[in-house]
Amino acid sequence: MKVVVAKTAGFCWGVKRAMDAVLEASVRNDGRTVQTLGPLIHNPQALELIGKRGVAVAETPDQVQGGTVVIRAHGIPIQDLRGLKERQARGELKIVNATCPEVAKVHHKIKKWSPKGYFTVILGSHGHAESVAHRSFAESGSIIVATMAEAEALTEEQLRKVLVVAQTTFTVKDYHAISDYIRNRAGEAVLENTICEDTWMRQDEARELARTVDAVIVVGGKASSNTKHLAELAQHYGKPVQYVETASELDLTGFTGHETVGVLAGASTPTWLVDEVVEVLEEVGDAPGKFAHFMSSAFATPVVMAVGAALATLGVQKWLGLALGFRSPLITGSYVLAMYLLNPFLDPMGLGVKGPGRERFLVKNRAILLGIACVSLSVSIGTAAFLDWRALLVVVSASILGSTYKRGFRLGNRLVSLSSLPGAKDVLVAAALSVVAVVMPNWVKGGHWDLHTFAAVVLVAALGFSRTVIYDIRDMQNDQVLGRDTLPILMGKQAAKRVLIGLLSGILLVLIGLTLSSRAPRAVWEAGIMASALIYPLLYQWYYHERFNAGRPAFELRPEFSFYLLGLLVIV
Repeated sequence: MKVVVAKTAGFCWGVKRAMDAVLEASVRNDGRTVQTLGPLIHNPQALELIGKRGVAVAETPDQVQGGTVVIRAHGIPIQDLRGLKERQARGELKIVNATCPEVAKVHHKIKKWSPKGYFTVILGSHGHAESVAHRSFAESGSIIVATMAEAEALTEEQLRKVLVVAQTTFTVKDYHAISDYIRNRAGEAVLENTICEDTWMRQDEARELARTVDAVIVVGGKASSNTKHLAELAQHYGKPVQYVETASELDLTGFTGHETVGVLAGASTPTWLVDEVVEVLEEVGDAPGKFAHFMSSAFATPVVMAVGAALATLGVQKWLGLALGFRSPLITGSYVLAMYLLNPFLDPMGLGVKGPGRERFLVKNRAILLGIACVSLSVSIGTAAFLDWRALLVVVSASILGSTYKRGFRLGNRLVSLSSLPGAKDVLVAAALSVVAVVMPNWVKGGHWDLHTFAAVVLVAALGFSRTVIYDIRDMQNDQVLGRDTLPILMGKQAAKRVLIGLLSGILLVLIGLTLSSRAPRAVWEAGIMASALIYPLLYQWYYHERFNAGRPAFELRPEFSFYLLGLLVIV
C-alpha cells in the first residue's frame, strides 16, 4: 500500500502556539493550579495527555480557580476576558492568553467596523467557541450563518449595512458563495475573508489529494470543525473516506494492500496520531512495502548520523595533519550507530518516551534492533582493539558511559544518574562523540596536543550538541506532553536557542582565526568549510522551525548534514 500524507497534516501554528503555552505553564506553575478556559483544542487524545500533566479544564469563567488560566486558541468572549483580568488585577490568578493571532485578527475587524453601525455576519459553525467569541465584539448586533439557506433568511434590516467575516476554519468555497450572495443583496457591505492561510491550504490539499488517491483517511477529533470540513471535501470526489480519531478506529477490511491512500489531518490533530495511522496503513499489503517502511523507521536517522560522524572524523584528522585511514571512521560510525539503536531500550522512562506509536514499533522489532546494535558495537570495539590499546580504552569507556548514564548506579542507598543533571544528555552525547572522533585518533596516531587539537574537540562537540538541542527544540512539545525533561524544557526554548547561537558563533570566530593564521594556501578553504558546518545548524533551525511555514516542507535536510560538511576537509 502506498500512503500519501498531506504536507499540512498535524497542528497548525496557532494550535501549536497554544499547546506550547499551556505546557510551559504546566512546567513553571510553582505548584499552582493550571486550567484552560474550555478545552484547549478539539482533540480528546491531546487533552488526555495534557491532563496527565496536571492541566485541568474549567468550562466557564466561574469555575476558574486561583493559579494560572490559559485562554485557548479559539479565544473567549470579551466579557469573560474582562472578568478574568479583574481577578488578575486582584492577584487571584495569572492569565496566559493563547488566543490564535488569526482569531484575534477577526476580533480587530469587528471592533473596527461594528462601532460604525455595521451589523456583523459571522460565517461559521453554530455554538463553536471561536464564533461565539467573535459575536461578543459586535456592538451593533451579529448573527452566525452556517449555510446558504441561513444567509437567504437574513432580513433587509440586517443587510442594510453589514460586515461579513468568517470563522478562521470555515470552508473557502462556502465563504465565497455566501459572501457573494450577501454582497448582491446588501445595501452597504464590507467583506473580510478571515479564513486563515493554514485552513485554505489544508482544504486545497484535501481536494487535490482526494482526486488522486483510491481512499482517504481523515484523522482528528470528531468535535473539530476544520477536520469535519476536510472529511466533507474529500467525500465530494466519491472516494471512500474514513474519519477516525485514532489508528484503532481504522477499518482495514476493505483494503487489499495495493491502494494509494491519502491521509489528511485537522489543525488540532497531534502529529503522533497521524504517525500511528500511517504506521498501521503501511503494515497492510505486500512484504516489500513493509520492509521499506521498517528500514526507514529503524535506520534512516541512525545511519545518516553514523555516516556523518565517520566523515567528520576523516575531515578533522585531515585538518590536524594525521594519517588518514578507514579504522578510525569505522570505529566512530559503528559506535554512533550502536548507541543510537540501544538508547531507547536503556531509557528508564520506558519505550513510550517518544509516544505510543514508536513504543509499539520498538517492542515489535526489539530483537532485530538490539541484534544490529550489538553487532555494530562489536565492530567498533573489535576494530579499536585491532588498532591500539588506547583506542580500545576510549571506545570501551565511551560505550559504558553511553549505556549506563541513563540507568545510573548505586552509591550507598542512593541511585545516582548522570541523566538527572540538567542538560546531561546534550552535553554527554557531544562529549562522547568528540572523544571518539577526535581525541582517540589523535592519541593513537601521536598527534600534537595543541590549540588546534583542542579547537577540533570543541568543534565536533559543538556540532553534536547543536544537533541534539535542535531535535530537543523540535520535539519539545511532545516531550513536555509525555513528561520528558530536556535542555530546552529546563531552560526554556529561547534560552536554549541563545546558548546554541552563542556557542556556535564563538567557536566559529576562534576556528577562523586559527585557520587563517597559518597562512597556508588551503587555509581559506578550510575556514570556509568549518564556517559552513557551524552556520548550517543555525540556518536549519531558522528555516525549518522558526519562520512561519504551514505544513511540512516537501524536502528537508537533516541537522546531521553539518557533519557531512565537516567531512569536506578531506578534499582540501
